[in-house]
Amino acid sequence: METLEKNFKKEKSVFSAAKKKKNLSFSKNEKTTTLKDALQAGDILTVKITALGSKNIGVAELKNGYTVLVPNTKCGDKVQVKVEKIFLGKGTNSILNQKIKYVVACVDNSGTKTSNFEKTSNSLKFDFKVGQKFRVTIAKKGPKNSGLVPVAKNFLFIVPNTKVGENIVVEIQKIKQNYAFAKPILSKQMNVVQENNQMIGQQFHIVIPSSAKTIANSFVVKLNGQFVFVKKSLGVQLEDTVKIQIQKSTGTFALAKILKISPISSKEKKAMVKETVQKMIQSSMHFGEKAIRCNANMRKYIWYRKKGLGMYTNSKNTFVSIKETKKPMVKRGRHVLNVLKTQRCFAEALKQLAKYAAKGKTFLFVGTKKPAASLVAKTALLSNTSFFVNTRWLGGMLTNWKTILKSISQIRPILKQKQKILQKILEKREKIQRRLFNKVYLLRKKSQKFMIKGKYLIQQILRSKNFLIEKSQKFIQTKNALFSANALLLNASKNLKMKKIQILKQIQQLEFAAVEILKQKQQLKVLIQSNLKKFNEIRQFFEIGQQLLKTKDFVEKNKNTTVVTLSYEKLLTVQNSTGGDNLQVTATLPNPSPEIFKKMIAIVSNLRKEENGFFATNQMGTSSNRAKSTDTPAVSTSQNVGGANEPKTILISKFLNKFILLLPFFKNSLQTLSDRLVQQEKMLKELNSTFTKITESQKSLKQLYKKTISQYAVVSSKFIVQQNNFKKFQKNLKQFASEQRLLKFLPKLRYLPTSQTKMYEIVELFMKKFVDPKLSYPMEQIYDQKLKFTSKKIAATRKQKWQRLEKYFGGITKMAKMNTKQISKNVAIIIGQQEEMNAVHECRKLGMKIFAVVDTNCNPKFVDHIIPANDDSRNSIKYILGEMLTYIRLGQKLRKKVSLRAKIQQNRKKRFAY
Repeated sequence: METLEKNFKKEKSVFSAAKKKKNLSFSKNEKTTTLKDALQAGDILTVKITALGSKNIGVAELKNGYTVLVPNTKCGDKVQVKVEKIFLGKGTNSILNQKIKYVVACVDNSGTKTSNFEKTSNSLKFDFKVGQKFRVTIAKKGPKNSGLVPVAKNFLFIVPNTKVGENIVVEIQKIKQNYAFAKPILSKQMNVVQENNQMIGQQFHIVIPSSAKTIANSFVVKLNGQFVFVKKSLGVQLEDTVKIQIQKSTGTFALAKILKISPISSKEKKAMVKETVQKMIQSSMHFGEKAIRCNANMRKYIWYRKKGLGMYTNSKNTFVSIKETKKPMVKRGRHVLNVLKTQRCFAEALKQLAKYAAKGKTFLFVGTKKPAASLVAKTALLSNTSFFVNTRWLGGMLTNWKTILKSISQIRPILKQKQKILQKILEKREKIQRRLFNKVYLLRKKSQKFMIKGKYLIQQILRSKNFLIEKSQKFIQTKNALFSANALLLNASKNLKMKKIQILKQIQQLEFAAVEILKQKQQLKVLIQSNLKKFNEIRQFFEIGQQLLKTKDFVEKNKNTTVVTLSYEKLLTVQNSTGGDNLQVTATLPNPSPEIFKKMIAIVSNLRKEENGFFATNQMGTSSNRAKSTDTPAVSTSQNVGGANEPKTILISKFLNKFILLLPFFKNSLQTLSDRLVQQEKMLKELNSTFTKITESQKSLKQLYKKTISQYAVVSSKFIVQQNNFKKFQKNLKQFASEQRLLKFLPKLRYLPTSQTKMYEIVELFMKKFVDPKLSYPMEQIYDQKLKFTSKKIAATRKQKWQRLEKYFGGITKMAKMNTKQISKNVAIIIGQQEEMNAVHECRKLGMKIFAVVDTNCNPKFVDHIIPANDDSRNSIKYILGEMLTYIRLGQKLRKKVSLRAKIQQNRKKRFAY
């Protein structure tokens, strides 16, 4: 709106500004026009065209109320015209309250060119005409429900009855100095055929809907109210975003083909271009050679500084136009290359390189400059199927191939040995590098996790300020609860342990008592058995003694029989002798067997030892009895000898006679033994009862022990649960402490998650500084091993020769297997065209495709694909070669994949064929 107001003010002040002009001719004519109230045909006027009407007729307004119509003029021009016709209109001018008067005039060609036509600073810079049609979008709201469309800085369209954001086709009705009136028209009024032609070749990004119909191997999609048949290709499926190109178009439908699946949007493309341009500038690709050395063919790739394009100087009374000039931008005496153009050229070159790599072509890198030499060798080695020349291009290196093959054959075995050593070193280096990368990656991941955790903690703190205090209080409460529960459980477990120990002690005591009772029982049983034995024996002997007593009493009652006691030896002699003594032996009491005899003696001896007192008393009695017994036989013998009737005699051993005397003793001993046996049986019964009591108490104690063990198990399980809870609590507490530490450390941590590229750079630096020096191998040892058995002089000359040959032909030794035809199929990549002109000429002679980094001092016509960039900077060469390497490797990978698929398909066909 401000611009409109300014324009209206300018129109009002046109005539006042005209008075101040120095041109006398203009001022004189204007004075004549102002003086005249009525114009006549043939009058010459100088007017300024303020607007353009229908049929591009210029309109100029005079102070006296006349409107001058001048054909074949432009808006803003000052023209000298000749009046041809005058018309009076029906309407009135609201400003002057006069009837509108029209004057038809034509440009006066009678005078000079300078006087007839003059461009002013206000003349239109745009070649707009009435009736032209444009598709525009309404940007701003204007007065009286109109819309404004800014075309340029100082020019806009005014379209009535429109809304902001509306996309419509408009037709220009009237043109003024800084604005034009346009009228919206319908699309039906436009030429349909022209629209269709415009549609052909256009590209669109569309999403194939899931409900899209398929007709004859193509999807049917609706685009801008028109049906588009998209041919199926590149494995497209429903709901995929694709880039399509219109091939044919009619009024109702169009045919399109798919260019890309999931294409990059325009925003992303712009962002990518921006990134690449920034990288190019960072790697100083935009610096050219000195301005003096600039080649004429490279001028279109230089950055120009545009000065005075469409600008006019304004002095007090005149308007003088300045010519449009283009000056190249020069920085420190060097041209600056247009980075946008280099980006386009570089992108095309990379695409072409990838295509060549996919076709399986080999590459020859040439770069003998100091900054390019090492980089060229590295890229050639990493691309696997490439050769390089990085020292000096010898004349005829490609054209005179036979002679170069002879020199290559001399150094081939040395190079093979070197390659083996280098391969081992590289394998070691790769292993170390992988380890470092893995460690760095883990560190990066950890730092990222820390950052995420830190953000989460900060958000929680922002939500509640007392978050950490509340959390710590909760931890203290849980800690106290856990400690109290653990203390109770510990006390319970201690009590149960004590109880368990006491029960075990009691069980052990009972076991000892039971063992002792068992021992006592065994001893008693043994005693009882021995006593029973003794009792039986003594009873038997007592019975024998009673029988002896009975016989003795019987003999004593009969007077004819006498009992004679003899010693054991005499008794034997008497029994053995037939006659010798005058005694008549009627019978002899037999002696017991020697075994029983011994037993009897043993019993008598034992009894004597046991009861000396009793035996002593009995001994007195026996002595008196002995006297009696001795007396009687003596008497009986005398009687027998002197009387007529012979008496009967019974012989008894002295031992048996004495044995009878022991009968009361046997009786007493039997009584004592029976008493003992009764006591011992009572003791046995008591021991059995105590043993049963012990076993019962043991059972009860064992049950108690089992109960305590079960209780202890429950307590221990609870304790384990509490331990796990305590461990969890400790873990949470540690986590809380670590979170607090993390919050303190967060300001320092923000520098840790660096970009992956930076980390790789750091690893590379580390490798170069610390790892590579240790992995280095002195290559001169290979020469020394070969020249062991030669003299020093010959060895030195050969060594120099081999080193020189290796220097010049080390990069192209693998090309020895190729012939000239195969070499001609190579693709040459030349860095620094001006220095490598011999290489360029030889490559062109063989018909090789050439990619070259071209500086401002080079001629791009010698090369097939150019990359306008700085060929002196190491950074720029590094960036270019790095991008080339990535694209070459991509092409090689594609080739491998395609070959694998082809093999798989062939195998499948063979299987089906069989």
